[in-house]
Amino acid sequence: MSQRHSIPTLEFASFRRENVMLILLNLGVLLGLLGLHFVFRPVLGALSMAGALALGARFLTQLGELALMAHPALELGLAGTRAYAWFTVLAHLLFAFLLSRIGPGQESHYVVLLVIPVIASAFWFSLPGLVFTVAGASLLTILQVWVPLGILPRGRIVEYFEATTVALIFVLVAVVARLLAQRLWDREAALKASLAELDRTRDRLLREERLAAIGRLSSAIAHEIRNPVAMIASSAQAAARAGASEDTRAHCLGIVAQESRRLEQLTGDFLAYARNRPVERRTVALSVVLGAAVGLAQAQAQERGIGLALAMDQDGPVALDPFQIQQALLNLLTNALDAAGPGGQVRLGGSGAGETTRLWVEDDGAPVPEVILDHLGEPFHSTKPAGTGLGLAIVHAIAEAHGGSLRLAENRSGRVRFELILPQTAGGPRP
Repeated sequence: MSQRHSIPTLEFASFRRENVMLILLNLGVLLGLLGLHFVFRPVLGALSMAGALALGARFLTQLGELALMAHPALELGLAGTRAYAWFTVLAHLLFAFLLSRIGPGQESHYVVLLVIPVIASAFWFSLPGLVFTVAGASLLTILQVWVPLGILPRGRIVEYFEATTVALIFVLVAVVARLLAQRLWDREAALKASLAELDRTRDRLLREERLAAIGRLSSAIAHEIRNPVAMIASSAQAAARAGASEDTRAHCLGIVAQESRRLEQLTGDFLAYARNRPVERRTVALSVVLGAAVGLAQAQAQERGIGLALAMDQDGPVALDPFQIQQALLNLLTNALDAAGPGGQVRLGGSGAGETTRLWVEDDGAPVPEVILDHLGEPFHSTKPAGTGLGLAIVHAIAEAHGGSLRLAENRSGRVRFELILPQTAGGPRP
C-alpha cells in the first residue's frame, strides 16, 4: 500500500458519486445475504426479530442517505466531506459488527459487510486512515468470537483462526483496492495535466488567431477607407484647381459628399460590429419583436415595390435582448430586400415554443454564390457594390452573444432563408 503520490483532495463531487455506488453496493450485499439466509434457513435457523429490525432500519437509513446524496442542492466543503466520509465508514463498521452479534450467533456471516468500509477507505483516506479502518474491521471480526454480548470468552481455537483469516482477507482487499485507487489517481493526474496543456495550447492558438484576425481586420479597414479617402482627396484637388469650371467643382463636391457618406456608413457599421454590448434579456412576446422589425423595414419595402409579409409559425414569450434582435432582423431584412429586387417577396417569421427560439428571414431572389458561402459572417465580405460587408457579421455577433448561431437554412433559386437560432437560457449551448 505504498503511496507514490499523496492522495487527491477529497472533493465532494467525486465523494458523492462514490458514496452513491457504495450505498447501492451495500444494499445489494444485504439483499444477497438475506437471500442466502432464506435458502440456508434449515441450517441457520429463522432470522431473529432483532436482526430483522436492524436490517429494516439500515435499509431505511441507506435509502435516506441515497436520497440525500441525489439532492442537487447538497454541497459540502473539504472539512464537511472528510467528516461525512469518516461518519460513513464508522457507521458501516459498527452496523456490520452489531448485526453479526445479534441473536445466538447465527448471523455471524454478516461480517462480510466489513469489506465495504475497507474498500471505501482505500479510495477516501490517506494511508493512516486506511490502516485504522482495516485494523478496526479486523478487531471487530475477532471480538465477535469472544464477546457474545457479555458472555465469557469461549476460547475456541478454530473460531479464532477463522476470524484471523477473515482479517487477512481485509488486508488483501485493502491492498488491491488501494492499488486500483492509486492507478485511478495517477490517470486522473495525467488527464488533468493533459487538459491543462490543452488549455494552454488553446489559449495560445486563440491569442494567435485573435492577432491574425486583428491583422486581417485592420488590413480590410485600411483598404475600405483608402478608396473613399483617395476619391475625396482627388476630388478636392480637382475642385481647388485654378481654372476649374463651376460644373466641375459641383461634380467634385458631389463626389466628396458621396464618399463622406460612405465613410460615415462604414465607420458606423464597424462600430456596431466592434461594440461589445452585453445582452440584456427580457421576456417579451415573439410577435412584438417580429412586428417591430417589420414596421422598421416596411417603408423601405414599399419604396422598392417589394412585398414584405410576417409569417408566424408559433407565438409565445421569449427571453432575449429585443433591441439587439431587432437590429439583427433589420440587417437580415435589408439584405433580403436587396436580393429580392422590385416585385420580389420577403417573409419574416419565427417560433417561440420550447427551449429554442428560431427566427427566419427569406426572400425569393437568387441564391448566395458558392464562392462566398465559406465567408458568410466575416467582416468586409459583401456581394453588393456599395456594401460594407458588416451586416451579416453584426448578425452573427448578436447571435453568438445570445449563445446561439446564424445559419443559411435554404439556398436555392426562389428561396434563400437565413435562420437565427437562440437558446432560451443565457449562455446556453448552441444548436
